[in-house]
Amino acid sequence: MLSIFQGRKPQVQPLFSPGTLKLSEKVHWLASKSLIDPLPYVQRHVRGDWGEISEAERQANNVALEQGAPLTSRFPITPRLYLVVITSDDQLTTVVQLPEERALI
Repeated sequence: MLSIFQGRKPQVQPLFSPGTLKLSEKVHWLASKSLIDPLPYVQRHVRGDWGEISEAERQANNVALEQGAPLTSRFPITPRLYLVVITSDDQLTTVVQLPEERALI
């Protein structure tokens, strides 16, 4: 039997609902210019694919699924551009933003 600390494989079905989806100002601008599509990254996030995060962050997300804490993913778009996807602890809101932007949750 696997412990939640041994890692969780991304699922085909969502592990949780993203709630209301919000895009930061910069992500909204990039999406409006068709430079990025944030939806596939949100879909990966809700299936437990946390992208490029540390092992400690991965473990924290796995525990958060059980205990209701914020969930964070980080996905590379280009070598210099990442999207950060954050779901609130109550899972009512998911925000997509750039790493340098102030958290909207």
